[in-house]
Amino acid sequence: MPEMKIVVNISDTGEIDAETFNMEGTECLEELDKLLKDLALESETTKKPEFFKNSKKVDNTIKVKK
Repeated sequence: MPEMKIVVNISDTGEIDAETFNMEGTECLEELDKLLKDLALESETTKKPEFFKNSKKVDNTIKVKK
């Protein structure tokens, strides 16, 4: 199995960019949250196609209660 890793880049202005590799679904979001929760005050998430592959933790079903 390929090595799971997170690459973090910090710009001269303090902007943080982090990307996960060999993680799918919510696993990557959970790992990024653990790493960055005390560093980033604001965040914007862009999900790569791998996020949507074989994710058993994600339930995209819309449930409506009447």
